[in-house]
Amino acid sequence: MRVSAIGTAGGKTVAHKLTTFLVDDALALDAGSVCTGLTLEKQLKIQHVFLSHVHMDHVGELPLLVDNKSLHGQYLTVHATGDTLRFLMENIFNGVIWPDFTKIPNPEDPALRFQQMEYLEPVQVGDYTVTALPVNHLKGSAGCHVSQNGSGLVFSSDTGKTDALWNYINGRDDVTALITECSFPARMEDLAVRSRHFSSSSLAVQLDKLEDDVKVYIYHLKPQFAEEIRSEIDQLDLTILQDGMFFNI
Repeated sequence: MRVSAIGTAGGKTVAHKLTTFLVDDALALDAGSVCTGLTLEKQLKIQHVFLSHVHMDHVGELPLLVDNKSLHGQYLTVHATGDTLRFLMENIFNGVIWPDFTKIPNPEDPALRFQQMEYLEPVQVGDYTVTALPVNHLKGSAGCHVSQNGSGLVFSSDTGKTDALWNYINGRDDVTALITECSFPARMEDLAVRSRHFSSSSLAVQLDKLEDDVKVYIYHLKPQFAEEIRSEIDQLDLTILQDGMFFNI
């Protein structure tokens, strides 16, 4: 599997794209920059999106991707928890904020299709096995484990302090890489707790719960504090992702 970091920032500026990771060409993890970060040709190759939650920086360009694929006679399947799918329909694809693409071009052959996921129940998504993982964020939020041929990636998406994620990873031989977040510097730990994110100090504590040798990648640094966060986690054995980076599993 080739994992491309299309958007990695925890905030938007002209130089920072929002959360989107692409597994090979067909599966996107979140959709914050799935259009601005990819050519139309590459957008049309995406068949599936795993959506972790409906915060704007993770879902913002999903409506545009669906529209682009619809205009080329294609459909997109979104995989998410029941709460996340309900929030999508109530707040975005509601005919006001954006058209209801579950009925366009017609209800029998819509451009937008859903697959509801249950926590810890693996499902087949194209060529991959994807498992939704409980995390500590918005109601219905989920990380995911994407695996193929005995190896795989865990993407926590946004999360605060948790044991469930580490309990899932520990003892598995099919998790070789982890993408998790760090949004705030240590001095903003109180805000990190309230917003259910990691600060640099809580990240270090959480990573201590990892028992196995897993390659750790960090994303979601707030651009305003990126250099401060980098300096605080520099001593940890991890890689801070930037837009345009990629790695193989």
